[in-house]
Amino acid sequence: MKTRLGIFIIALLLLPLAGFFISGGEWQQLTVATGADDVIAGTLRTSIMLMIYVFLLNIIVKRMTGNSPLDTQRPYYLAVSAASALLCWQLSFMNLFVANWISPQDNPLLVQMMIYTPLFALLAPAILLTRALFGSFTGLLKALTWRLTFTPPNAETLARVLLTLALLGLTAGAAWPEKLYWLFWSAPLLLLTALQLFWHEGTIFTGLKTGDWGRLVCTALSGIVVGNLAVISYQANALLDINLPNIWVAQAGLALFALTCLQLSDVLAEAWRGKSRQAIYAGKKKFPIPIVVKK
Repeated sequence: MKTRLGIFIIALLLLPLAGFFISGGEWQQLTVATGADDVIAGTLRTSIMLMIYVFLLNIIVKRMTGNSPLDTQRPYYLAVSAASALLCWQLSFMNLFVANWISPQDNPLLVQMMIYTPLFALLAPAILLTRALFGSFTGLLKALTWRLTFTPPNAETLARVLLTLALLGLTAGAAWPEKLYWLFWSAPLLLLTALQLFWHEGTIFTGLKTGDWGRLVCTALSGIVVGNLAVISYQANALLDINLPNIWVAQAGLALFALTCLQLSDVLAEAWRGKSRQAIYAGKKKFPIPIVVKK
């Protein structure tokens, strides 16, 4: 797990830079727009809104299912929250090369990290809890179980294809953002999926073999709901310019972000999947009665 996450982080940091400089770009072109004194207030209000949303969802899910995700899976959600913050900061770094959203500000980097990190840390948990709410409606899940199945090719072949697309998206997308921005933003999910396949682990698309579309559809809808709530709340308090062809592309981007969060959370869940035999017997005491064998 740690190796896959390390490869994922390094690739998202280095490959866009490589593609940008290979295309002849200069560092000065990545300068962030300045201005907008209301960024801190807008970010804090959006963070508070998302925090209330997360705790409210947890209560609703507990009422409907009898299970409180934030209580029963607290370590897992803390890990997801930390991964969410890191992922969003990486996506913010990637946005320097394509500028698909612009939020002008005059705050130093340290101040930005302090105000944006709590907001970023709430996004993935909010998406997972929204998906849990959708999943509590059994009729919806049954409706999303279709006869339409998807049988992928050989896992190793598929992994190589996805890895190639991911590497191409991260490099060429940074070099030609006007034409390849869609591949650029798809690259994190493609890369995570490819790494899972190389490590012979399941992916979020595994259920499609049996016609189970519920997990993907509910997660995509959750990303759209949470993303729009966050964007509307932020735009009501601060300046945020979304530079995409139309609103449908923006909604697709929110759904893609949610799927990436889901795949990342699945990778983290491996730490709670079970213990190795060595770990199980590490704390076992030796047999208390000595056995003497006479020759």
